[in-house]
Amino acid sequence: MDRHSPADLDSAAPPCTHGGSSQVQRLDHLEQLVHERSAELTWANERLVAALYERSAAEAQAEELRKRDRATGLANRHALEERLDSAVKTHLARGEPAAVICIGVGRLAEVREAHGHAAADAVAQQVGERLQVAVRGSDTVARVGDNEFALLLSNLRQSHDAATVARKLFAALDAPLPFGDHELRLAPALGVAVLPEDAATGDLLLARAAAAMQYAREHGTGLYQFFHPDIAHRSARRLRLEAELNTALERDQFRVLFQPRVRVRDKRVIGAEALLRWEHPERGLLAPEAFLDIAEETGLIVPIGARVLDLACRQAATWPRELSVAVNLAPREFRGTSVAGLVGRALEDTGLAASRLQIEVNESALMRMNETAAVETLAALTGAGVRVVLDNFGAGSASLSALRKVAIDGLKLNGEFLRGAAVGDRDGAIVAALASLGKRLRLRVIAAGIESEEQLAFARKAGIGEAQGFLLGRPMEPLAFRAELKSAPRRRARR
Repeated sequence: MDRHSPADLDSAAPPCTHGGSSQVQRLDHLEQLVHERSAELTWANERLVAALYERSAAEAQAEELRKRDRATGLANRHALEERLDSAVKTHLARGEPAAVICIGVGRLAEVREAHGHAAADAVAQQVGERLQVAVRGSDTVARVGDNEFALLLSNLRQSHDAATVARKLFAALDAPLPFGDHELRLAPALGVAVLPEDAATGDLLLARAAAAMQYAREHGTGLYQFFHPDIAHRSARRLRLEAELNTALERDQFRVLFQPRVRVRDKRVIGAEALLRWEHPERGLLAPEAFLDIAEETGLIVPIGARVLDLACRQAATWPRELSVAVNLAPREFRGTSVAGLVGRALEDTGLAASRLQIEVNESALMRMNETAAVETLAALTGAGVRVVLDNFGAGSASLSALRKVAIDGLKLNGEFLRGAAVGDRDGAIVAALASLGKRLRLRVIAAGIESEEQLAFARKAGIGEAQGFLLGRPMEPLAFRAELKSAPRRRARR
């Protein structure tokens, strides 16, 4: 349709040549142009309205997608927080209880690392379906993190009704889940926080349910864990400790002590184990038990482990060539990083021969690692000439299974067996059997925790080749250990 300006209207009018007749023609022509312009404006208005409707629908769809988890279709954290704020105001005004349940699914991270994001998303989708089936339609089910879900329970008669729901949820998630050609155990951990007892705002209610879930995960408290004030104090301490650990890395506050390892038959020093310590500015020298859990949970164990490995290899490079150094690796170090690459760089940077480095992996921790990644990593280490020892052997529940699957060079026996071996026949029989098993598999057998001559004599009688413990040498500073080696490099280690 042609568009016309007012000037066009004037120029389009026919010339007035016949008086009134020409005036009528001019008016008819103008009316036609006005009608055309009105039709054009009507069409443009209709298009504008349609475009506004389309834009509004697109914005609504985008807003809906913004509030949905892509993999599961569940509400996401943003949507849950909005609903929480509204629900808290309503329930506080009415004096009615409500609750939030946070659910951590431990296996999701392992599936993601071993099989990729698509496989983890498929498992997360099944988790979401189980949760939706287990609760009422009025309850909100959301995915609030890669490995975490949360529920808003808004129709409770009393606060403790949340316990009934938590038990039902645990039963739904604890059942094996089909995964490929086998079944997957999800290892759920549940935390519960209730309104108004535990919090009076939505974000605090969610945070305290998450804190209770974390407590349940770490302490194995059973089906679920209700929030209580001690958990809040503990969470505050953990946050402070995490900040201090970051500062410790920045300010180089981590130290390595060395405990002698000896040959059992003559007590000659053959190396040392590197032991991590934190020189805390206020609390003094801290053993790993005081901070290792936080370091693993936050991922700080990776840079801390790299620092320990470098320090240990750097010191060992200054020792006599026949001595080796042992370094313990935590399970978290096998996630998201190349342990073999980390070890290779440390050896290259320090000039230490691979055969002089012994990597120790706790047997129980090994069972919690992703099996494929652990097997491949340990095989790469042994293939490069690094010695690998299964630490704390005999204390775990899958020892023989581990021996079948992983490439190792030695076994370090759990110290509890050695401490009882001198006085109890049963412990002695266990030590002798484990030592015999190691020898038959052509593995080095190491006794840990030797504290008396009787225990050392029993280890010698059982055919154990190497040992360490307070009897044979306490942990010492690098300079003290080097001085010990210099003064008596081939003498027996002193108590």
